[in-house]
Amino acid sequence: MNKTRIQAALMMGVLLAVLISGCGFVPGKTNSLDGTSWTLESYAGTALLPGSAMTAVIEDGEISGSASCNHYFGSYKTHGDGMTVEGLAWTEMACLDPEGIMSQEQEIMRLLGSAAAYQLQGGKLIIKAENGGQLVFTPSQSQ
Repeated sequence: MNKTRIQAALMMGVLLAVLISGCGFVPGKTNSLDGTSWTLESYAGTALLPGSAMTAVIEDGEISGSASCNHYFGSYKTHGDGMTVEGLAWTEMACLDPEGIMSQEQEIMRLLGSAAAYQLQGGKLIIKAENGGQLVFTPSQSQ
């Protein structure tokens, strides 16, 4: 092989490695979300109420966590950049503090339950709902 062909082959290999790493692909791992933990940063372009937090643990086809007042759980599937969340359920506690927490939880659960797509961008997980709106998560401290 001549020098030009070797350089071209090396460049193709580097380009392929960059493309794969930019897509969040990990060799041998079929789902890049499996085994991850997240904290919600915003929903539908709105910051969380002060004193509230939402978490998401994604593992073995299950998604669960705290929506601040209530705990939730369900199953999820990804297909390409598509995502569905099925069988979403949560506990039924009523919280009064902070004011508006129950409305916030209802909107977050509505968005999560209508998940249609996801992307990993800039270290964040973005879940896009069917009819607009999205959930933006950052990695949990334990990751």
